[in-house]
Amino acid sequence: MDRMSVTIVQQAFAQAGQSAGNSVDGFDVLFALATEPSGVRDLLADLGVTSERLRSVRAERVRMRSEQLGYDPAEVERDAGRATTLGPSAHEIKGRAEGFAFAWGWPETEREHWLLAVLYADPTVIGGVLVDLGTSAGEVVEELRRRGTRVPEVPAPRHRPWRGQHHLDVVGSAEPLLVLLRQHHPPGTEWRWAISYFPGDTANTRCRVHAEEGIDLRALLAEARENEAG
Repeated sequence: MDRMSVTIVQQAFAQAGQSAGNSVDGFDVLFALATEPSGVRDLLADLGVTSERLRSVRAERVRMRSEQLGYDPAEVERDAGRATTLGPSAHEIKGRAEGFAFAWGWPETEREHWLLAVLYADPTVIGGVLVDLGTSAGEVVEELRRRGTRVPEVPAPRHRPWRGQHHLDVVGSAEPLLVLLRQHHPPGTEWRWAISYFPGDTANTRCRVHAEEGIDLRALLAEARENEAG
């Protein structure tokens, strides 16, 4: 990684350490960009995306997640600092940031490349956060353009709220179910799904799989069990 990438990844780990996530995600990268002094931080602040407001959003998400999964939010505070790896969304963002830099002739990434990478990554990761703060990926991109930063010619992805979300709790390995979900509903297709692990369960022995209304989780789980039985 180049020097800027190392710096931003370290800053994202510092933010993840306050939320007790298992890994660094796109929210942590955005939080780092909105926290450390820079032109990018100033631009985000002008659009209402500040570290203080992001901290409030994160606290509200922890509260809502604790209600959904039925655990004490204090468990999150006790687990703070546990993140040790880059998660899938952070890896995607890192790759996009490096791609923007190299494609446009920069020997190293800049914070603007990382912000663009966040904005052009999976809109389910960040889009809802920006909407909650009164802006959008498209508005941030246009402000970058107005201030002289090169931006992609294609518009940033638009956030689309989930449709009819339901869930299924899985005890033991969820991998057989996840295999079928990846086969029938890979990323980028019409219906979306996600997985949440319970705080304190470091072995990931229990999880909750979320899906939109177009995915029959119970039918897929039954198929997964049939496949396992041979």
